[in-house]
Amino acid sequence: MILGIDIGNTNIVIGIFDDNLQIIRDFRIQTNPAETDDELGVKLLQIFNFYGYNHQNVNGVIVSSVVPELDHIFERMIVKYFNINPLFVNPGIRTGIKVNIDNPKQLGADILVGIVAGKSKYGAPLIVIDMGTAIKFFYVNQNKELLGGIIAPGISTSFSNLFSKASRLEGVKIDVPPSIIGKDTVTSIQSAMIYGTASMIDGIIRKIKKQMNDDMIQVVITGGEAKIIMPYLEEKVYYDENLVLEGLAIIYNKNKK
Repeated sequence: MILGIDIGNTNIVIGIFDDNLQIIRDFRIQTNPAETDDELGVKLLQIFNFYGYNHQNVNGVIVSSVVPELDHIFERMIVKYFNINPLFVNPGIRTGIKVNIDNPKQLGADILVGIVAGKSKYGAPLIVIDMGTAIKFFYVNQNKELLGGIIAPGISTSFSNLFSKASRLEGVKIDVPPSIIGKDTVTSIQSAMIYGTASMIDGIIRKIKKQMNDDMIQVVITGGEAKIIMPYLEEKVYYDENLVLEGLAIIYNKNKK
């Protein structure tokens, strides 16, 4: 088995792959930079036992991370509990994508991994949208060149800031309101969460297509908040829940010894 780990700012998504690199189980845990390698190791072993998998059958681990303070903790944990030196998605790793931006070292590993899977599954030119703590749009052309992107606050991120700045607004969960025009404060905010976010995503997709002079660009969306927004998009978009995990498997295969 192969283990793919995507360390995000809010959640850590973990996928178990069979020897043919097909995903057989995925799960997520909350990101907690204060956890020790032992706490993480015990947590993962408990999850493996719950699903009926033997962690000793894992013979490879690949990690993408946007939380640098957790990298060394995860490396120690994987060596200690899985007896494996993990492969990290860092600059220089073989991906098949040419990163053509001003500062490639600033590119989040999760973005690169999602683009690798998106290019493999949907072809190029392609827009990959990842909805999480941030909403990230990145474009790869037909020559497999990553040309850049757009980063906006995620739904929870932006509205948490609104609630903290406006004392008369209460916290509102992400949900679909009965109509676009809200009848009270809660449904008005929910309308902005759902319809406002969907309109922003549609608008950016259209502007990218216009700038590239190409209406045939494929678009794929992934991430924790994507599923609820997907039905309200007007542009043609593919929803792919496990895009980043599948990208990790592809990169692992390109770099295994």
